[in-house]
Amino acid sequence: MNTKNNVFDHFGAIKPAALVAALLVLSGCSAMQPKPEQKLEAVAPIVSRPDGSVRGNTDFERVAQLWAAAEEARKNDQDAIALELLYDALEVSPQNALLWSRAAEIQLDTLEAALAESYATKSNAFAEDNRPLLHRNWMIIEHARNMRGDLLGVRSAHKKVQEYQYQ
Repeated sequence: MNTKNNVFDHFGAIKPAALVAALLVLSGCSAMQPKPEQKLEAVAPIVSRPDGSVRGNTDFERVAQLWAAAEEARKNDQDAIALELLYDALEVSPQNALLWSRAAEIQLDTLEAALAESYATKSNAFAEDNRPLLHRNWMIIEHARNMRGDLLGVRSAHKKVQEYQYQ
């Protein structure tokens, strides 16, 4: 299959005020186990959009299916299922920065601040020079630190948010 799956089209921009109020709630429809797949070609670059959202392509059909199922579950307020589906997708594509970031958002939404920060940091490690994704991840880290009462950590994360805020 030579066509790339645009699985991350709905990974929209996060508004700073909306992040605290209603960070994306993700969950999945079914707990399908990933089957082994061969990688078709190198993963396409992550694309930044004018509205600040991030879109990425994958050559793994299974990742595309799991992402879609996780998004559907998220819309149905099924956080645990969404996380399981994202974890399944990460087994297929463990260096996918968008998957890690989405899992971080769910963890933040479910008040798991330490896991949210850990996943966002992991996403940053794979994000390379994707400024919109780095901005999103640093916002997650800032809010996670705030939830834990780490005021010095909030300040340092906020500096990173500002650094990546303007593309």
